[in-house]
Amino acid sequence: MDVLKQKRITDGGNSYLSNCVNYAFKEKTEPDEELVETTGYGVSDIDPKLAYDQMYAVKEYYRKTGDNPVMHFIISYDQNVQDANTACKYTKQITDYFSGNYQMITAVHRENQGGSQYHAHIIMNSVNLNDGKLYHSGITELKQLAMHVHEVTGNYCSIKFE
Repeated sequence: MDVLKQKRITDGGNSYLSNCVNYAFKEKTEPDEELVETTGYGVSDIDPKLAYDQMYAVKEYYRKTGDNPVMHFIISYDQNVQDANTACKYTKQITDYFSGNYQMITAVHRENQGGSQYHAHIIMNSVNLNDGKLYHSGITELKQLAMHVHEVTGNYCSIKFE
């Protein structure tokens, strides 16, 4: 079973956006954790400062700098995902759900978490590139994303809130 978590922290302001972006680029986050791949969608995937600036520029353009700064999704893949190529392929297919509408950075990590060897972070600008609307992060949208994860991986996907 895959697990989808949504971190929603609104009290950190844009420093939380900055922390998330920097986290996605960190080579090693925990002693037993390894960064497998970082990918940028509509932002730099090699420079965290530039990626942050690019996301913030969209927020400024649409005058949405004071709203929820970022959507942070974490997908822990089923224990059957035992190689980095599969984890990265699934992550790419999952981010296609948002493609063309939101800037994102994904980071795939290898770390044993209760049998799950791989998990992915999706750090997504909360402002839509095309219309400036904020991403609505209700339970309905989270269930739809979990269903998309299920369609991609073939595994049931449960939802956990943090």
